[in-house]
Amino acid sequence: MSSVINQIPCGYLEFNDEGILTQVNNRICDIFNYTEEQLVDNHIEIILTPGAKIFYQTHLFPMLKMKKQVNEIYLTFQSKEGENIPVLINAERIVENDDPINRCIVLQMERRSEYEDRILYDKKKAEKKSDKKEKLLSMMSHELRSPLNVILGMVDLLSNEINGDAGSEERKYLGLIKNAGKDLARLADDILNFAKLESGYFEVNNEMVLLEEVLMNSFMMAMHDAEDKGIELTRSEKTELKVFADKDRLKQVIMNLLTNAIKYTESGGEVILSTEKEDQYAKIHIKDTGIGIPAEKIDQIFQPFNQMDNNSSDSGKSGFGLGLPISKKLVTLMEGNLTVSSEEGEGSIFSVKIPLAKTN
Repeated sequence: MSSVINQIPCGYLEFNDEGILTQVNNRICDIFNYTEEQLVDNHIEIILTPGAKIFYQTHLFPMLKMKKQVNEIYLTFQSKEGENIPVLINAERIVENDDPINRCIVLQMERRSEYEDRILYDKKKAEKKSDKKEKLLSMMSHELRSPLNVILGMVDLLSNEINGDAGSEERKYLGLIKNAGKDLARLADDILNFAKLESGYFEVNNEMVLLEEVLMNSFMMAMHDAEDKGIELTRSEKTELKVFADKDRLKQVIMNLLTNAIKYTESGGEVILSTEKEDQYAKIHIKDTGIGIPAEKIDQIFQPFNQMDNNSSDSGKSGFGLGLPISKKLVTLMEGNLTVSSEEGEGSIFSVKIPLAKTN
């Protein structure tokens, strides 16, 4: 025990109900300039000023007996030479083998000031580092997206200039370039968003949102990919629900889930978007008839860089497996939840649970 308490950076002492010191660490000896032998088996008042002795007898010890612990008690102790030393005490009372033991952590106030200054310094340093990181990430995103936007713009321009058969080789290759560019742009966004979320720098602006508007926009944007792959994308009836969420981030989540559902579903399959009300929440379901998720991998899919093996025709799609972890974190920031139920070979259902907006 003594070897353990001697590693504590602050003072530590124990005394019994008679006030006799039963154990002290090296730091206590250093603070008050006593040896261990001079303190142990002596009364705790040997290191108390006259005023502190009165406080110990009338307040500290009675409170400790009654409440079993005391926190942030300011006292003035006294060194062997009679020097007053302000300290802060945290103490607890335990019973070992029917014998009460009172344990105290003693923090020298000068040392506390050093600790607080160090904490403040580290906090400012971390904030400065975070700002630099945010600027670097923004710059990287800009540097990645700028040439991509030029490439995508040139592809559109060339596509418009090509005459003749819509299924020509030129159009086919331009389509491949455009899709690859979009995938790379999406990947750059994922990396930036994930870094922001991990650093705690990401913020959402929750407000009242018409859920139908988000769902319809997401549905129409996903329709093109579904048609290209020969997948039937359908949705249930319109919803009148209003949710409390960040509109753009909710749309990002729904789009990611729809894109994943299409990606992992073979041609001829189906993806269904539906909603329901559950207590004070709206639930959005994205159901697919895709490859499903093995039971042993369900717990891994929301972990970063755990991309599902894809045997579908989209197996070449790029990605780092960040879409679902990002979606999970975004939904959590909107005070909701993202869950999945799946059976291998039968498809999956991803469910987004978002709080309803409060109406007067």
